[in-house]
Amino acid sequence: MKRLVLPLLLTLVAALVAACGAEATATPTGAPAPTATTAPEPTATPEPTPTPTLAPPAIAAACTPEDGGTVYEVSEFVLEDGSFELRMGAEAYWGYEAEARVSSTEGGIILKVSPNDVIRIGTVRSSSSRSTQPHSLTIAALGIDIALAPGESKDGVEIAICELGSYAIDDNTDRGRHGLAEIISKERKEAGGGPVVYELDNWVVEDGNFELRMGTEPYWGYEAEARPTSKIGDGITMTANVGDTLRFARLRQSGSRSTKLHHFTIEGLGIDIPLGDVSVEPFEIVLTIEGTFVIDDSTDPGEHGKAVLIVGPALATGTVYEVDAFVVEDGNFEMRMLEGYWGYQMEGRPSTRAADLLITAKVGDTIKFGVIRQSGSRSTKAHHFTIEALGIDMNLDETFGTGGARVEFVEIKLDTAGTFVIDDSTDPGEHGKATIVVTE
Repeated sequence: MKRLVLPLLLTLVAALVAACGAEATATPTGAPAPTATTAPEPTATPEPTPTPTLAPPAIAAACTPEDGGTVYEVSEFVLEDGSFELRMGAEAYWGYEAEARVSSTEGGIILKVSPNDVIRIGTVRSSSSRSTQPHSLTIAALGIDIALAPGESKDGVEIAICELGSYAIDDNTDRGRHGLAEIISKERKEAGGGPVVYELDNWVVEDGNFELRMGTEPYWGYEAEARPTSKIGDGITMTANVGDTLRFARLRQSGSRSTKLHHFTIEGLGIDIPLGDVSVEPFEIVLTIEGTFVIDDSTDPGEHGKAVLIVGPALATGTVYEVDAFVVEDGNFEMRMLEGYWGYQMEGRPSTRAADLLITAKVGDTIKFGVIRQSGSRSTKAHHFTIEALGIDMNLDETFGTGGARVEFVEIKLDTAGTFVIDDSTDPGEHGKATIVVTE
């Protein structure tokens, strides 16, 4: 019996060992099956949005001016990195001295002309020492676009102006980066001519604001069809003279921009018009007195920004010729022009040293000199301004030696026809020939 127990016991032990080994290698039933990891798709880098560039302006065809305009002759117009330079020639225009160098980045270049004028430039060039790239002289609306590499130049450039407007001088290769340079074409100033009727579109009153709607004509620095307002910039300023008329097609109150009744008020002229749903068509102001008159709203005075009407004295019925200065010096007379009269250019300086001076006018006309003076640097003695036939003999030596004496705001009213010699009674006939010829 003992022999049978031992083998049986060994068999049971072996079976238990096998069972334990099988359990140790089995995967636990509660453990999750491993999940394969998928590599992420590479994200594409977005392309940068290109910076928009302004298309260069279309170059208009150059116009052909009519006869009768002024030709302004200058020496050079220089293109360089970040700047333009205007080099004046032998004549003085636009408030710049002869031979001056005017920079677009130091005060700017402003050329004031009128329709049918021509600006004639001796040479347009690109500076070789101050240019790192090509440049161009571009005035798109006037048909000018001259491209030049550093050191290149073009001679005999003419810029014709045929219409009113403002024309920016630019560089198509580097637009808007050359400072201030502009041609401004305005109506040629007519001296005298009698009362003016200013034709305007609307004057609109609204909460806290006035709006002037210009008509088809430009006045006071506002372009045709412009809409200056009293609350933007310097407000609204209108200038006129006694005898002139402001004619508005309509005086009204805005319905959409008003929450109360408004008035149109110019206290100094006795005007106070209630508006509301009522408009005045047309509306005229005939100017009968001088002064500075505030345009306001009597329902809330001072709440509408700045609007001013400035009325000067009535103009003479004849032509009024305004001249900057008449300068007397040893052996010479020099006249400094403001406008272009008698064949002399605007801002010109004709003198008897170069040619005879001739002023022509009609009975009833007036010559206004801003100043008649003696040159201190070009005089070795005292001088007079003399027109014997008109009873004029001005002594100009009061401050001689310290810059010359001066008599400001001299008006010569021409009441009779004749030929009148301008001279110096201290040394008659020694200053060249200067004459005023007055006809009926």
